[in-house]
Amino acid sequence: MDIFIPVIVSILSIFGTGFAIWYKNYIDKKKIEAEECPVGKCVTEDARLLDFMDSLLLDVKADRVSIYSFHNGGIYWSGKSMQKMSMSYEVTSSGISTEMLSKQNIPVSACIGTLKPLMTNGHFHHINVNDYPEGLCKYHLIESGVISTYQWAIMSLSGKMIGMLRIDYIKKAKKLTDDEYGKLKIFSDKLPGYLS
Repeated sequence: MDIFIPVIVSILSIFGTGFAIWYKNYIDKKKIEAEECPVGKCVTEDARLLDFMDSLLLDVKADRVSIYSFHNGGIYWSGKSMQKMSMSYEVTSSGISTEMLSKQNIPVSACIGTLKPLMTNGHFHHINVNDYPEGLCKYHLIESGVISTYQWAIMSLSGKMIGMLRIDYIKKAKKLTDDEYGKLKIFSDKLPGYLS
């Protein structure tokens, strides 16, 4: 009888250890299944945003709709952060070339004439880019063949400017109607939800 107790304890230990290993693997498997693929999630969200941008492009008969995002571009020797902006999303109408790859890491300081009124008023536009404030942003617009441009600040939920929605007309100048202006304002107000 005394011999059966160690045998029973050993058998229970083996089953207990086996169950613990099985349960750990079961939990790990469930955890992996529950985790989303971050790339897949990003692609799905970006595709949805680009679809909305395409619809907007058609609604306002624009040649290009783009979103610029602000980011840290590094650090100066003084320790101050280099603030930059990059075109992060772009859709174009037929016959208009994409420019997203060439519109990366633009120093914020090079576009003060645009960004200051954009931050103050929430929007900024010029029906004729020749009247646009001097600076790198004007140079980029002219180099891209833009005739008319409309821009809206993208504000985070905490009230910080995190980017800019830009609508360009390249084939001909365009003055937006009140209805078109309203659609663009609503879209820019919804963007923080898509970008966060």
